[in-house]
Amino acid sequence: EVLTAGDGLLREGTSLFVVQNRLNTVAKFRLNWSGTTGRLVTKVTDPRFDVPTTVASFGRRLYLPNARFSTPPTPDTTYSAIGIPRP
Repeated sequence: EVLTAGDGLLREGTSLFVVQNRLNTVAKFRLNWSGTTGRLVTKVTDPRFDVPTTVASFGRRLYLPNARFSTPPTPDTTYSAIGIPRP
């Protein structure tokens, strides 16, 4: 699997989540026990993503901050973290 725009990584047990920032996508991989190989399980996106850059988990959700690289920053620019169900 090619992971264009791969950015944030989160490994939990045999699951690996890869944030593909400019693609507004999170790819989930199932790893072997030693973590040396894996296979793609699913890719998810959300209309609220605006160039997410990393990922954290809490409970049954993943949280991704929006970097908003396509938005020129100003003192009034807002930023957000998006919570999605864990794929």
